[in-house]
Amino acid sequence: MRTTTTSVVRLCLALWPALCVLIATASLLPAQVQAPKAGKWYEDSVDLGFKIKTPAEWGLIPPQPGELNLIAKFDPPLEKYVLVGDKPLYVNTHLVKFDRRPKPEETKDGKEGRKINLTGAARKDVSAWVAAEYGRGFTLEGTKDTTINKVPCTVYDWVTPGEAKDSTRIRAWSYKLAENLDVAFVVNFPGDPKKSSKWEGPYESMAKSFGSIEVKQLASAAAAGDDLRAQKRAKLQTEVAKLGGDWKLYETPNYFVLTPHKDKMFVKELLERLEAIRSQYEVDYPYEKAQELRKAGETLRTGSSSEDDRSKKAEEEMTKAILGSGDPRELSKCSVVRVLTDQSAYHSYGGPGGSAGYWAWTQQELVLYDDQAGGGRNDTWAVLNHEAFHQYIFYLYGNISPHSWYNEGTGDYYSGFEWKGGRFVAEKFKWRVDTVRELVRSNQFVPLQDLVRFTQQEYYGQNKYGAGGGQNYAQGWSLIYFLRTGKKKGAKNWNPEWEKILDTYFKTLAMTGNLNQAVEDAFRGIDMAVLEESWKDYTATK
Repeated sequence: MRTTTTSVVRLCLALWPALCVLIATASLLPAQVQAPKAGKWYEDSVDLGFKIKTPAEWGLIPPQPGELNLIAKFDPPLEKYVLVGDKPLYVNTHLVKFDRRPKPEETKDGKEGRKINLTGAARKDVSAWVAAEYGRGFTLEGTKDTTINKVPCTVYDWVTPGEAKDSTRIRAWSYKLAENLDVAFVVNFPGDPKKSSKWEGPYESMAKSFGSIEVKQLASAAAAGDDLRAQKRAKLQTEVAKLGGDWKLYETPNYFVLTPHKDKMFVKELLERLEAIRSQYEVDYPYEKAQELRKAGETLRTGSSSEDDRSKKAEEEMTKAILGSGDPRELSKCSVVRVLTDQSAYHSYGGPGGSAGYWAWTQQELVLYDDQAGGGRNDTWAVLNHEAFHQYIFYLYGNISPHSWYNEGTGDYYSGFEWKGGRFVAEKFKWRVDTVRELVRSNQFVPLQDLVRFTQQEYYGQNKYGAGGGQNYAQGWSLIYFLRTGKKKGAKNWNPEWEKILDTYFKTLAMTGNLNQAVEDAFRGIDMAVLEESWKDYTATK
C-alpha cells in the first residue's frame, strides 16, 4: 500500500472509535483469490499510446496526482491474497512507465498548477521500480529479450530465495515504446510450480496482447486556454480518458468529482451535498472577510520562532510553489473530490490506515470512499463534510493551519450537519457524543486551557495526559459545538464574551500567521475555569 505522510495530508480520524472493529475484521483472512482471466483492454490513446488486456473484473486503481511511474494498478475484486506456504501473498497487477525523454520547461506563472515534485524521484527502469515497490528480498533469476506485436520487449523474472513452495515470483514485461520511453506490465504470484502455472498462463496472455496505438490530443486539452477551470477540466478529462472503464468525471459549479461508482443516485446526492455544505462554509467563512484579513495580514504578520509556526511558513512557501499566482477563489472553484467505491480500494489508492478520508493539499484533491458496506452512507457523508471543510479553508486562507482543536473540531462540527429536505441542519455529531460525555463523567478530559494549546502531535496522542486522538477529537468537537450553539441553547452561565472566541482566534491567525498569538488573543480575559464548568454542564445535558 502506498501511504501518504501527515506532512502532506490532513488525516480524518473520524473512524477512530470503530478502528478496533475494522482491524479485527481485517485480521480474518477471506477465501483466497483465484488466478485471473484476461479481460477488458486498457487503452491510453491520449498520452503514451499503447493498449493491453487486464485481469477480468479486477478493479482499476489510478495513480495519485504527481505520481511519476505508476500508470494504473489492478486489484482483485474481493479476495486479495493466495497462501504461499503458511503466509498470505497479496496480489495485484501494475502498469508502470519510465519516461526519460527530455521535458519542455514548465511555465513559471503558476497557471498550470503543479511546479514541484512532491512524490519522490521517478524510478529509471523496471528493476529500480520493483526494488522500491516490493523490497529487495528478490533475486533476479533471468531476463529474456523478445518482440511482442512489433514492440521490443524484455521479460524479467525475480524470485524470493528458499524452497519453491514458500517462494514468490515477480514477472515484468518491459516494452520499449520509443527512445527513452518504456512501459512495463508487472505481476506477482506464487513461486510453487503447483500453483504458479495457474497464474503464468493468464498473465502471459495479457502480456502478449500489448500493442502500440496512435496518440490523439483531446479537443478540450487543446482549447483550455488561460481559464483555470477549463485547464483543470482538460487535465481531468485526459486522466479519465487514460483510465477508461468505469471512471467518470462529474462537475458542479465548484467541484470536479472523479469516481468509478455505478450508483447514479449516490453520485447525484454526493454532488448536491457538496454544493450545499459549501454554501454553509461560505456563510461561516465568507470570501470577502477572508480577503480583508489576508490584505491586513500582509503588513501585520509577525511570525514566531515556535516549531509549529516555522512549519507553517514552510507550508506557505510550498503552497506558492504548487498553486502559483492563481486567484484563490478561482482555484477553489476547481476543487477535486475523488471517491473510491469501498474501503479496500481507498487504502489501495493510498488512504492512510485508520482514516476514512483525507484532504491532500499538495496534491489538491479530497479522497474518500463509499462506506455503504461498512458503517453506512451516513459515515460517508460525515467524512465528506469534515474533509471538504479542510479543502475549502485551504483555498480561502492559503493553507492556514489552525490548532487541531479548532481545525479538526470545526471539521467535526460540520460532520454533524444532517441533510433534511434538501438542506443542511446543524446537529450534534453522533460519533463524538458518548465519548465526550464519558470523559466528563469520569473526569478524564483534558483541561480546556491545555487542549486549546495542544500541538498536532499532542492532539493525536503524544501528550502528558495520555489522552488519545479519539478522545481529543471528541473533546475538540464538543468545544466547537459549545461555542457555536451554547448561547442559543441556553448554556449555563453563558458569557457573551465567549461568542467572540472563534472569530478572534481565526482573525488573529489569518492576519499574523502566529498560532500562539491566535490562541492568546482568543482567550484573553476569559476565565477558563468558568468556561470549563459551563462546557461540562452543556456536554452532559444538552
